[in-house]
Amino acid sequence: QDLFPEFAALWPEKFTNVTNGVTPRRWVALANPQLSALLDASIGNGWVRNLDELRQLERYADDGGFLEHWGATKLSVKRHLTNYIHRHTGVLVDPASMFDVQVKRIHEYKRQHLNALQVIAQYLRIKNGL
Repeated sequence: QDLFPEFAALWPEKFTNVTNGVTPRRWVALANPQLSALLDASIGNGWVRNLDELRQLERYADDGGFLEHWGATKLSVKRHLTNYIHRHTGVLVDPASMFDVQVKRIHEYKRQHLNALQVIAQYLRIKNGL
């Protein structure tokens, strides 16, 4: 409707949304049990079926006790991740640092891109004598 209205009018069958079936709320529920438990205890478990339920968290915006528990939960999960990173790579990561993570399946059509990135990485290693 907004980005390609002319094309959508010509070929409406080409404009479909296909997902892998994983929603943000289900992802949090499965991938972050500590946060899920905090959410369940604070607002109930309806958020797993309806993302709008997370709006109930707004009532805790000025609640120091809740915010402290939220921060402790976040830090605990980040420590778990930094321990995993260290065990599997030997790299030490400060759990107090900001994390920016993207999780995405690598599709067949992206392999050429990854191969090109590997060639560049190898070149830089050789060039830098590593």
